[in-house]
Amino acid sequence: MKTILSYIANNFQENIAIEDIANYCFYSKSYFMKFFKETMGVSFIQYLNDYRLEIAAELLTTTTDNILDIAFATGFNNISYFNRCFKKKYGVSPRKYRF
Repeated sequence: MKTILSYIANNFQENIAIEDIANYCFYSKSYFMKFFKETMGVSFIQYLNDYRLEIAAELLTTTTDNILDIAFATGFNNISYFNRCFKKKYGVSPRKYRF
């Protein structure tokens, strides 16, 4: 699990497909998804999004970068998806979170 979490920390800004990380760990896709969920208590995608959102929240409060740049820098390639995920996790939009 340490290898997986390290991979996420080093590559969160990239597009990480489940197949890619499963291959990185020498697991099948189905075994990886089951292993990750059993070990972490959440799906891989949920963990990855939460990790990205935590970094985005930090950037929103510590930089003046615009929200679109922060979304892209944290691995979200779709601004509306970023806004939806952010609001679901924090209860407010990224813009409101900043202020």
